[in-house]
Amino acid sequence: MSFAITVVAMFTGYYKFRERSYFLQQTADAIEEEVNAVRLGIGPYSEYGPGREDEALKLFTQRVEDHRNEQRRRQQQLDQPADQTAPAAPPTA
Repeated sequence: MSFAITVVAMFTGYYKFRERSYFLQQTADAIEEEVNAVRLGIGPYSEYGPGREDEALKLFTQRVEDHRNEQRRRQQQLDQPADQTAPAAPPTA
């Protein structure tokens, strides 16, 4: 019985399911927020009025890709063993 508990604890510790799902949900929420903002024309999209939808779409695409890249960076950090994880430097442009 204790062997089974040890194996399960090692498995969950290695794959870090809770952190993965938290970060995935955080990214999904951020993308949903961007969708709502571009649809309603609020926040960073408030300066794009009628006739400037292409510019708003470009900004939207850039911001969503930034969220996705941040998610990939977090995923890579979770995939590293704990002793090799170093503080991440901010991404360069």
